[in-house]
Formats: sequence, structure tokens, C-alpha cells
Amino acid sequence: MNNHNQNIDLALLLQSLEDDFDAKERLRILEQLKNSAPTDEALLGAKMLLEENNWDYTVLKKVFSKTENRIEAIAIRTKQTNKRTTIYSKYAAVVIPFVAVAGYFLLNTSKSIDNYFVKESGLPNLMSTTENDWNKLMQFYKSNELEKAYTFSEEISKVKTNNDTVIYYQAVIAYDLHNFEVATKNFKKIEANKQSIFNFDAEFRLGFSLLKQGNKKEAKQLFEKVANSESPFNSDAATILKEVFN
Repeated sequence: MNNHNQNIDLALLLQSLEDDFDAKERLRILEQLKNSAPTDEALLGAKMLLEENNWDYTVLKKVFSKTENRIEAIAIRTKQTNKRTTIYSKYAAVVIPFVAVAGYFLLNTSKSIDNYFVKESGLPNLMSTTENDWNKLMQFYKSNELEKAYTFSEEISKVKTNNDTVIYYQAVIAYDLHNFEVATKNFKKIEANKQSIFNFDAEFRLGFSLLKQGNKKEAKQLFEKVANSESPFNSDAATILKEVFN
């Protein structure tokens, strides 16, 4: 079976749990899931459960099998054994536990972390007569016209492709719009650029966007890095580690 060009979805993940599934292909699928940002709640729940158990796929298999058996037993007791009910049981066995897992982790992590997030104040307007692009972008941002701000940031980025101000503020606006995939990608670019004046800010905010995507382990590691560095956010990161992750 060659699934190298397939995106990871719940059906493929569950297929990989079967005993006769190719072990190398299963590892590839798990690695791809590890580096993905699922938007499907059931798939996100599966990813979070795997992260909490050091990516031991047998844990996922046990959860799936246990719930599936319970639902099918109910169907048998109520004599609802037709094909349609069986299909529903299979689906429910997957969705119910994994959505519950996602809900639990998000309730206990990414929602509570909002208490520690400080909104970016933005650049001062009228920086100079030659920086009309920044002025316009900041006017949209400070007026909370986020969709316009994001669209305009895309226009600027086509001209100033490697400008760290554009990259950073596009990430900031994307985060506010709950587009955490773009936020994470751009914050990572600035976090890797140690010469950027936005480096410390991007590094700290990256932890928030990672957690919002369900990447709890990576987010924790990042906050640990910030807490043990000379970042001006080190005490904030230490507080987050204590209050959110413990």
C-alpha cells in the first residue's frame, strides 16, 4: 500500500492501527500527523491522545476498540443490527471518544492560556512620510478591521517578501483571526531570525499559536525555552508553564 501522497485523515489513521498494517507505513502516517495541524475535532483528539502517550499507537487502538465494542453491544441488545446501524456504530466509535479528548485538552489548555495572552499594540502611526503602507496596515489593525488588515498584509508581502515586519504582523493578525496555521508558520520564521527586532515577541507568541493548534508538547517545550532564556517574556513563560501545563 502506498499512501505517501495522501493527506492524513481519520480513516487512514484508523486503518494504520490494524495488526496487519505495514509497520513502516504506520510510522510514516504517525509522523505526518505529528507535523500536521488537524482542523477535524476527532482527528485533533486522536493526535492529542497520542501526544499524551508518547505516540504509542496501541493506546489509540484500545480507545477505539473499547468504544466500538460498547456501541455495537448496544445495537445488538436493541436488535438494531442492520447495515446502516453498523456503519453508524463504526463512525460513532471513532468520533465520540476522540472529539471528547479534543474537548478535554482544549478546555484545559488553549482556552485557559487566553488569560495570559496580551494583544499586540502595533506600530506607531505616521512613522515617516515614506511608510504609508505601514500606516494603512496599522490603521486597519488598530481599528480592529482584521480581515482588511490581513488582506492588506498579503498585498505588502508580495512586494516586501522577506520583510520581518510584514511577516510578524501578518502572523499577529492571523492569530487574532484564529488562522493559527499561518500564525505559526510566520512566527516560526521570525523566531528563527535572531537579528529581528520582533524575535522575542514572535518566539513567545509562537507558543500560543502552537497550543491553539493542539501541539501541546511543542508549545510546552517552547515556553520552557523562553522561561530559561534572557527573553523579556521569561517570567510570563514560567507562569504559563506553572498555571497551564501543570
